[in-house]
Amino acid sequence: AAFEKAISLDSENAEAWAWLGEAKQHLGGDGLTELDKAVRLDHTSVVVRGLRALYWNRQGKYSQMLAEYLLAAGAEPENPAWQAGLGEAYVKRGDLVLALASYRRATELAPNESTYWTLLAVFCAGNNAYLDEVGLPAAQKAVEISPDDPSALDALAQVYLASGRYANAEQTLLNVTKRFPGYLPARIHLAITYLTQGNRAAARETLIQIQIADPYGVYGQMAGEMLKQYFP
Repeated sequence: AAFEKAISLDSENAEAWAWLGEAKQHLGGDGLTELDKAVRLDHTSVVVRGLRALYWNRQGKYSQMLAEYLLAAGAEPENPAWQAGLGEAYVKRGDLVLALASYRRATELAPNESTYWTLLAVFCAGNNAYLDEVGLPAAQKAVEISPDDPSALDALAQVYLASGRYANAEQTLLNVTKRFPGYLPARIHLAITYLTQGNRAAARETLIQIQIADPYGVYGQMAGEMLKQYFP
């Protein structure tokens, strides 16, 4: 309603149109009409390009997603957020070399922001690539910058897990779940760590706890799928 009001006050406001398109997607609509209107009004707006990239990502059209982020990064080459977006788009297109370069560029642009070090570490862990030379130092840097950020600690655990350091992964994740009981991604990774180590009882108990904590959410559904897969 607020974005519709903004447009009624200024129908030439490209960013208001783009945000209206974003809002409609969250309400179950499409939003492309509004996003197309936005880009016609101002094809140079990085906000419009960024929101269009999110749209194409949800549609599974990663070439279009990449194109939007390239335009945004071209307009704001020193903005690390666009480099991170490029990294995600390259991963989804299967180009890990360019993805790595983009994530590393984001950390170079914002060396004191743990978010981009975390993204770099998760990229390495998720793709089982450059774990020791890039992933582990990135995760350690993220934790150094933000020792109380559960996502940074979780990223460190993911690198430990991917590189076969199971005891380190388990201990780190237990610490995260104790300090931040509401951070459910760490519980998912803890269950995976238990499964990897063959501790099926602990894995099952952890997955059940996630279901109880998040019965209708994405992590609860994920835990339910894992229970069906591993404990039919």
